[in-house]
Formats: sequence, C-alpha cells, structure tokens
Amino acid sequence: MKPAIIEELDLSPGDHYGEFEILAALGQGSFARVFAARSPAFEAPVALKLSRAPLTDEATAVRALREISILQNLRNPYVVHILDNGMGEDERWFMVMELLEGATLLEHHDFAAPMDPVRATRMIYEACVGLDEAHEMGIVHRDVKPENIWITAGSGACKIIDFGLARAWDPGSTMGTDATVGHMLIGTPHYAQPEQVHSGKLVASSDVYSLGTVLYELLCAHNPLFADEPLNRARERLRDNPLGWLSAHVKNELVPIDRYPAGARLPAELRRVVHWMLAKDPALRPTRGGAAAEHLAWILHTIFNTEVAAMLRSARPDGSNPSQLLVPGGFTLGNTESCTIEIASGGPARAHASLRWLGPGHEAVLSPVEPHGTVWVNGHLLERPVLLVPGTYFDVAGTRMALAYPQPGSSGAPS
Repeated sequence: MKPAIIEELDLSPGDHYGEFEILAALGQGSFARVFAARSPAFEAPVALKLSRAPLTDEATAVRALREISILQNLRNPYVVHILDNGMGEDERWFMVMELLEGATLLEHHDFAAPMDPVRATRMIYEACVGLDEAHEMGIVHRDVKPENIWITAGSGACKIIDFGLARAWDPGSTMGTDATVGHMLIGTPHYAQPEQVHSGKLVASSDVYSLGTVLYELLCAHNPLFADEPLNRARERLRDNPLGWLSAHVKNELVPIDRYPAGARLPAELRRVVHWMLAKDPALRPTRGGAAAEHLAWILHTIFNTEVAAMLRSARPDGSNPSQLLVPGGFTLGNTESCTIEIASGGPARAHASLRWLGPGHEAVLSPVEPHGTVWVNGHLLERPVLLVPGTYFDVAGTRMALAYPQPGSSGAPS
C-alpha cells in the first residue's frame, strides 16, 4: 500500500503510512505529529513521530537528524528510546520510538496543590539522571518542562521526551556548537533561564535550572519568582506574555521555598538543593544533571528512606571503610584529579578502571584501563569488561570494593 500523502497529516485510526497502521493520534507540535502505530517489524505497538511536511529545507532536516543522533546514543531508563528512523516515500521524516503508557507530568499533576515530597524528589532525581547522559555527551535539552517529562503508568517512573530543540554546548561534541541563534527565545518562557537574556548561551546547568523550577512548583504549588501568587494564577496571568516570564527570571529574586507552609516542612537539605538548582548564575548551579541527582539521591536515601542509587562500599588498606552513593552514569576509578571514584594508592597517579551503570534493572560494567594488573574481580585479574553481578567484589590497587544495587520496590516509590 502506498503511504498516505496528506499535507496536514490528518491520519486517523486504520489509515496507513508505509508499513505503519495508525492506531491513534497522540499529539502534535509545530514540526511533527506523534501517532500510536503498528508495524510488522515490531511485536508491540510503537510511537511513530512523523514530520508534518516533507523535508524540503535544510534546517528541518538538520533538526530531525539531530534528534535521531541524540536519542540513538541514550541508554539510561529515564529517557524515551528510539527503535528506528527513516524517510517515507513522500519525503517525510519519521522516527519510531517505544510507545509510552502514562501521561505527561502536566497531565499527571495539576500543580494546584503540593505533591508528596518523596514522589516529587524522586521524579526530579530521575529526570536529572535522564538528562545527565545527554549532558555527558555535550548535549543540552533546552526545553525541560512538565510537558516533556513523561510519567509511566504503573511504576510512576519518569522519562525525558522531545529532544527536538536539543543542541551541543560542549565544543568537543560531535553535534556541533550551534547552541544559540542570536537572542531568539529557546524553549518555553515559563521554564526559561536568566542566561537566555544575558548571553543567549545555554549549557547543561540551564537544564538544571528548568528542573529546579519544576521541583519547586511540585513541592509548594508556587513559582519561585512570584511571592504568594499561586502557580496556576501566575501561569494564567502570563499565558500570552513571554517577555514577562523572561523579565522575572532575570530581575525577580528567588522566593525562598520555606516562605510557604509546604516548603517550610521540607528537610533543610532539600530546600538547599532546590535553591542551588535555581541560582541565577549558571556557574553557581549543579554543573550537570548528575551533580543534582547525586544530592537528591542522598536526600532520598538518608532522609526519605528510599533507595534509588547504588551503594559502593570500600575497604581500604589503612582500615577505613568509606561508602559512596552512585547514581547511574560513568565513573573513573583512580587517584588522579579527574577520577570520580577515589582510590587511595601510594603509586603514581593514574586511572585504574572505568565503571558504567545504566540504572535499576541493569548491572554495572567494570572495564580495565591499561596497563593492566591493578584490578582483580573475585580473585581474577581484570583484562576485559565484566558485569558486576550481585555479590561480586573487586580489588583496585589494594582497595576492596563491592557494589550494592537498590532493591526493587523500596519505600517511597512513586505511584
């Protein structure tokens, strides 16, 4: 069957686009529409993101390829995953993604009342982890908002969606460095950042600011820029006034979250992290999603009794036994300044191994760094990457270590 060639993409259930049978329309933006679809190539239904018009201009094609290249490289469980992509016979670009069950955070929570702080903290922790893998690649999302945070049915876990506005912020990224276009507004004014006005340059901590705004609003049902005005009232007042939002992000002082009863009841450590994420100067915020996630994980683990991170336990030659929470991501073990897991060693400064963990449901991978000979796993010399299954111990330059994964169904899980 020939693909449906409909300029406005008015596809209905039962219509076909190439191999895809349309099951339902899920949403649309200025660039593309998203459908639930069925394809012989996939056992389960999928999400089909289809450009609203054929790709006849270079800018639109670059945007499509950018989103594909980002999502193809993201593996953590807190982002939407791409399954395939291509070009239809009518020259429309399409991307096949996992079909998510659930709702966006905006649909899931009406923001008129505070959310349970454990649920809110865990959701934003997961969003931070999801973004950090992109940040590690040198990519900034640039449009973090409740509509782009998906809450999955059943588990309540969140996934970051819609990387269509993402750009590189790291000059070393293979994505290029076109982070801004003059001072054009990028993303959504409500969740924009002060640097949009000051420099127009968005970096990883810009995404952190947006997530900080969402977390503040979840915890107290107010926006951090307008004292005593309920969030929904402020949103309605500025609905058609993007410059009002931008001006407030730059000029209005942060309203301390403990001004409100719900905020005053929060642990001091959580209030401090929320304020840190909302610093006006991007250099004074957590540098990446992972930096914020580490602090939120500590709060969840030690105050809210909710396991979300792995625990790395060590036994050093000097008799000390430090422990370290590990959020999903990549780590280097050694005694150089760049190493993220410190190994006390009397030898020359070097990295001994790397460790990567994708998150709950996955086992970490430990890989040696040449020259070999300083890392042993269960008594065997580490010469190639190995999975750290539960119960595995490993020795790095004389320090014995073991990684304990969070237990499924720990208390405080979102619902």
